[in-house]
Amino acid sequence: MKGKNIFKKVFAITAALTMALLPALAFAAVEAAAAADKTSVAAGDVVEVTITVTGKELAAVEGTYTYDPAVLTYTESEGGASDGFISMVSAQKNGSDSLTARIKFTAASAGNAEVSFDIAKALDYDGDDAGSAKGSIAITVQAAPPSTEPTTAPINYATEGVAAVNLTSEQPMYIWRTLENVTVPSKYTETTLEYHGETVAAAIVEDSDAPTLLYLSNETGDVGGYYVYNAEKDTLYPYQTVNSVSKSYIILQPDGSVAVPAGFSETSITIDEKSVPAWVSQDAQGDVYLLYARNPDGEVGYYLYNPQDESLQRYAVMPARPTQPQLPQIEETAPVEEQPAEEAATSIFSGDGVTLPKPVFYGVCGLVAALVITIIAMAVSNAREKARRKRRAEQRRAERKKMLAEEAQENA
Repeated sequence: MKGKNIFKKVFAITAALTMALLPALAFAAVEAAAAADKTSVAAGDVVEVTITVTGKELAAVEGTYTYDPAVLTYTESEGGASDGFISMVSAQKNGSDSLTARIKFTAASAGNAEVSFDIAKALDYDGDDAGSAKGSIAITVQAAPPSTEPTTAPINYATEGVAAVNLTSEQPMYIWRTLENVTVPSKYTETTLEYHGETVAAAIVEDSDAPTLLYLSNETGDVGGYYVYNAEKDTLYPYQTVNSVSKSYIILQPDGSVAVPAGFSETSITIDEKSVPAWVSQDAQGDVYLLYARNPDGEVGYYLYNPQDESLQRYAVMPARPTQPQLPQIEETAPVEEQPAEEAATSIFSGDGVTLPKPVFYGVCGLVAALVITIIAMAVSNAREKARRKRRAEQRRAERKKMLAEEAQENA
């Protein structure tokens, strides 16, 4: 009997301990392991760190990770990781027993860096809490080895290039003989041509009347860019483009064969933080700007430029934009003699001794009403046009931002 009581006590204690340990055992089911493709790198190298979370039927995992930004620089990631955060989700039915994310760092400077992961929450396929886990990996970054490549003397373009003439510049400029160290504009290809008896590099669009481009710089090469070359006039001027609603226009300078439209005077405006030659006039609504340019279809001529939405459209002589309409003024006339009864029946006394025939009075009233309706219609039209321009400007800025982001991503 005594032995039975002892057995019951032992069984009860064991059962109690088991019940107490069940939550801990359940939460200990999730584990996190961190690994790197290499744990010792040199400054400038790329290292890939992998975090693997294991458990049973895992559906989602969330957490964070830390690293020393003075030693490592975040580059990119996949599998549900971003800069400093972990959010992994299983796409399998009934969940996955392991979830993995990869993070790439660029070694920035010498030092020791530890990438520490803290998985704060994990859920199984049934939505139950599967626990938490932590992991880390140490990475040693060594200083970049000194360059063994022989240093080359800087190019002196005053001797290696060809002196450019007939251009406005605060310092002497020289034409390059090769374009291998610069990017050729889109649709252009590199070729050569004779310039004042010297062979220089040029960029052209084959089977097109697009302007010929030469690359010019100062003696040291730190100030340079493409210039439009007019062989017939032997002139050079900076190559500039203006983007308008996803179209690119090349800014040109008139060669004298095309007259400047009457009423316009030469000036310059700033577009994309660059000074662009332009022509300006005024009408009832303000300044009107013209640019001389070539559109993507090869059409060369003057284009109306709208600074508000940065749009361009072909210029044609049009009537001046209307001012705000004004009511006609009726001039006072000398007092008239009293009208006969028959004439008074067809007239209306307007005050101040002025008598108007009924047809004239009703005509003036109709004109006033028409002018009021015109003013209201113009106000509504102007409001709609302003809203349309605002939408176009926002769309263009969004497209430009996207294009710059894509170019930055490609350059990276």
